[in-house]
Amino acid sequence: MFTQADTAPRETIDGRHHIWHSKPGLTPTDDLLVVHCTIPPGGCHSFHTHPNKEEVIYVIEGEAEQWVESEKQTLGPGSSVYVPKSAVHATFNRTASDLKFIAIITPCSSEGGIHVAVDHMEPWKSMLAGMCVINNFQE
Repeated sequence: MFTQADTAPRETIDGRHHIWHSKPGLTPTDDLLVVHCTIPPGGCHSFHTHPNKEEVIYVIEGEAEQWVESEKQTLGPGSSVYVPKSAVHATFNRTASDLKFIAIITPCSSEGGIHVAVDHMEPWKSMLAGMCVINNFQE
């Protein structure tokens, strides 16, 4: 199955732009999510987890402040991070340019939701204070 950039399903979630390349219902898979994500300047994908799922994030363009649990690193084009099953993580764009990356999550069919926000819980809530702007609102 082929997915062309100009016909791939698109959606915007909390100011992040997603182009889907694989997910159940789009491709004949139960276990694989592949999404091209763009986070605008000042935006983020706040602290969250994917219960019982692993993720790889590969940066295409821009610079990501990437958190995995309490560890933080800056990732540029060509860099990636492996996020272990159920690990809390977040991606912030602190630059004046768009951040573009590919996220690959598997297995989708495992127990638990695809995405569980934890930014309202400590210690993530305190760490987040004043860090992220989504849809022009400070989190």
